[in-house]
Amino acid sequence: MGKKLIIFGGLIIVVFCTYIYVDQRYFFNPIAFTQDDITPYHWSEYERPVTITYYDLETERKAYKLEQEKAVRRFLEEMKNSPPMQESSATSDVEGALKLTCEGNTLLEVYFYQGYWKILRESGTMYEMTKDLKGLIETL
Repeated sequence: MGKKLIIFGGLIIVVFCTYIYVDQRYFFNPIAFTQDDITPYHWSEYERPVTITYYDLETERKAYKLEQEKAVRRFLEEMKNSPPMQESSATSDVEGALKLTCEGNTLLEVYFYQGYWKILRESGTMYEMTKDLKGLIETL
């Protein structure tokens, strides 16, 4: 009985240490992570620190960098909540660009247009610019 208890206790310690290691090193955890167009890579590619750089190309030509994890998560969540649009011939000038980076690697590049946005390195799906996403961009 004592040997089983020691083995069980050892397994609990290993699982706990693994959880702490993954939580400290990676932006996403493997259990809750969902791969999609916004986060197309394996969860282990998103090592901390993950940053978003937004480039305002419309008027100021300034760059804004989000380094706080809560702000980055909120931005990604709002992008994931944007519904896809029908492909149309509506083209306008680029108003802004966004780059998601981690350890010097670019994981996502997005161009923002009037009323929609589009991911580079993808099939060309256009996504609707929601009020919440536009609000996040305007607060930068």
